[in-house]
Amino acid sequence: MIIDNEQLIVEFKNLLSNGYMHIFAWLVFADIVTGFAKSWFGKETSSTKGLQGVIKHLSVVMLVLIAYPYLNIFGYELVAIAFVTSFILSYAISIAENWTQLGWPMPDYVKDHLAKIQQKQRRNLNNLPDYGDGQSETENTIYENQDQSKG
Repeated sequence: MIIDNEQLIVEFKNLLSNGYMHIFAWLVFADIVTGFAKSWFGKETSSTKGLQGVIKHLSVVMLVLIAYPYLNIFGYELVAIAFVTSFILSYAISIAENWTQLGWPMPDYVKDHLAKIQQKQRRNLNNLPDYGDGQSETENTIYENQDQSKG
């Protein structure tokens, strides 16, 4: 499929009025601010850690800003929305974690919900099989039902 440059320019311009992008941008900004506040007030400021954080944020922003228009052009608008929404949720959780680590007040229902999400993530990570052979779990899952003696 050949992408028309005019169509691509229109999609990039549409990012300026896209509500998901606005939420995403504000959450990235809020995460940077709360992360900086956490390091400042926690007296754990590190230029290396700060630079890594800036690079991570810039990489994620660039990924979203580039992938979203292309997904729309290819007709995968729902995938584009899910893609940016996953980052929105990730940044929202990060902001809430920074907020609580700063000791700032947060409603109990938000704390409880975050704790449930974190427990679910830990449970999912703990349930991954460990084959102990240095092989990827994905690789082992793909080939587990195949006869390995046939090469």
